Amino acid sequence: MKKNYILLVLFLMILQTKAQSLYVLATHNAAYSDLVNPISINNGEAWNGIPYGPFEVPFSFKIANQPITNFGFENDYFVFFTAMEINASQYILSAPGIYVLDKNYETGISESPLSYKVDGIVGNRILKIEIKNAGSETELLVNQTNNLFLNVQIWIYEGTDVIEYHYGNSNITQTDIEDFKEEEDPLLVAIGEPSFTYSGFVSGNPVSPTFNEINNGNINEIDLTEYALNSYPASGTVYRFTPSTTVANDKFDKTRFSVYPNPVTEVLNISLEKMDVMAYIITDMTGKTLQKGIFKALENTIEVGNLSSGMYCIRIGDTTQKFIKK
Repeated sequence: MKKNYILLVLFLMILQTKAQSLYVLATHNAAYSDLVNPISINNGEAWNGIPYGPFEVPFSFKIANQPITNFGFENDYFVFFTAMEINASQYILSAPGIYVLDKNYETGISESPLSYKVDGIVGNRILKIEIKNAGSETELLVNQTNNLFLNVQIWIYEGTDVIEYHYGNSNITQTDIEDFKEEEDPLLVAIGEPSFTYSGFVSGNPVSPTFNEINNGNINEIDLTEYALNSYPASGTVYRFTPSTTVANDKFDKTRFSVYPNPVTEVLNISLEKMDVMAYIITDMTGKTLQKGIFKALENTIEVGNLSSGMYCIRIGDTTQKFIKK
């Protein structure tokens, strides 16, 4: 009965073999507060299945060891892209765990703002993304009521690749969760990748959950409730996903490239070690983005004659190098 099955398909297509651990889950509590003076994602438009983005991730960051450059919002969750092309690979961060919609979507004027902001100084920044006062699509479809609400934020950390889900006020009860299960919508709080190479689920008791990581196997019909939380996280709950230090896989080698001449006057040459479609971003030393684009060859050039004299950073994938403009 759902109009959108993307998230359900993702979890039905997860793979049987247990994954090498990519994240370690820790749970703690911290006071929840709405973002102050954030940048709007939906710009006052009531949303229900409307895609927004992409928006730039302002620092080097990886999900499941893959470099991320942009993020957006699609249907019920935030997506993160591995390049600045529309058809790029993407990761789904399902913090709400249920199908959500704007509380006032029928009028066209939003009561459930989507927004983000960047806090901190260069080297230690946090990108914070918020869903505020969202309603339950399942409640609306099944009961024709619009009483439920939730608040949730996703934080991603520069320099550590840590992901956090922060939960605010909600009125979702145990009865609601059981009703969702009846409609084949269990509470799935997760990190997922649509090509089905990686899925991680926060399961069981929301106070002391387990984290199950699955990849690389055959397509299976599984009981989704085995990977679900059994009640909604209380306000102040924080799930912290820290990258495992034990991961070793050639697939996840850092991006390697050379930059010359350095210092440079007009044209900067970029030589990639491996052929791949790669996004690049040039920033000043405060982290402000000045130029960006896509490389589709091993040997590339960038016009930098318009830059003022000084030091700059170029980021490609998960690697950053400095160069001097004369």
